[in-house]
Amino acid sequence: SLLTATIIGSVYMLISYLCNKTVNNCELHPKKTIPLNVQWMRSISLVIVYSVLHFSSFVSMLFLFRPYQIMGVKRKAILTCCFGYCLNAFYIIALQALGISHSKPSSLQLVPVYAITAMSLCLQVYFVTNHFCIRRTRRSHVKFLFQMTTSSISLIILPVFVGQIIYPAYNKQSRNGKLVIALFSPLIGVFFKVLQRNCVQRLYSKCIHPGYSYVLLTPLHYCSAVLFRVLQADLGSLQSIAVLGIIHGAAEVIERSTMVVIDHICHVIWKRTSAPWGSFRTPRRERLMADIAIMSMLYESTAIVSVNGLLYLYQFIYLKDDSLLKLLQSFAITTSVQLVIEWFFTSVSLAIETRYQNMAVMAVWRSKWKRHILVAVVNAVPLAFWTGGNLFNVIRGRFNETLNHPCKMPFS
Repeated sequence: SLLTATIIGSVYMLISYLCNKTVNNCELHPKKTIPLNVQWMRSISLVIVYSVLHFSSFVSMLFLFRPYQIMGVKRKAILTCCFGYCLNAFYIIALQALGISHSKPSSLQLVPVYAITAMSLCLQVYFVTNHFCIRRTRRSHVKFLFQMTTSSISLIILPVFVGQIIYPAYNKQSRNGKLVIALFSPLIGVFFKVLQRNCVQRLYSKCIHPGYSYVLLTPLHYCSAVLFRVLQADLGSLQSIAVLGIIHGAAEVIERSTMVVIDHICHVIWKRTSAPWGSFRTPRRERLMADIAIMSMLYESTAIVSVNGLLYLYQFIYLKDDSLLKLLQSFAITTSVQLVIEWFFTSVSLAIETRYQNMAVMAVWRSKWKRHILVAVVNAVPLAFWTGGNLFNVIRGRFNETLNHPCKMPFS
């Protein structure tokens, strides 16, 4: 499991770095003019990034459904992805050709890109809904559409909220203020996880296999782990990192152990009626809970390796004040401390889930570990593109001394 997390974390780290490689001294010194060839290289890289983001939803659909289930809808989904991607590519190139964005569109200029991406995704889900709910009521159509899009909507809202509100406030705080924000900010991700899990548990059972439904939860769990782990890695002090890791680990054990109670309360609120304990523990829910436990263990370790690797890679490439051996030593110590803490609390949580809650976590992992790893690697690519910029904002906010150590201009 640790080796798997290291491999996936390395993939995420390298893609995030390559996506943001054009961060150079022109950004650190706004008065300088960016050469035209660098502008076009950035615009082309944005076009490539949006191609990955557009077609990632179709790839996830291939993992979510069996091949024979989407025989009549695959062509429509591919055409929708191609049309949305062409619109976004034309828009990015037009901004550069007209000299509006100078290869780095502002947040306001990216609103049409986000709108087109969301419309493309909703249109794909609409085709899937019509394909599976052709003989059901309109209310069932709307319910299925909402359940299928909750994951993507949460994945859009969470990085934007964290990147635009949490990270700027975090960079302005002192050490104690950063520790408080890093401690309580993961509660935002817990809210989205509970909402999404309850939607996935109530999906139409005849269209999605119980062993595949976790694919809808994978992007949010992965994204949440990375976005909030970077706050812990950026604290700098090994003591603060260890204390925060212990608190987060204990909170994860409590959350996983009380998930049955949370599901019971949500079940009562959703049905608006009382229900005996255990009546909602269906085989479909039990399989989903086992997959969620596997995802939590895998993605938290992956996030630790990813954000620490990205942090020290940034120091080595852009600052160059420390030797490579010293950075590797510091990376090994910091990452090892966090992984050991995570391993301990994961073991406690796993013991509770298997011995007292009777969840077949290990049996599912032994039979489906290849599929879990493949889904994680496939999701690492678009998530690195989507969240990499936010991670670099936190890292650059920590190393203000980069103004005195300008980087060499790439592609010049």
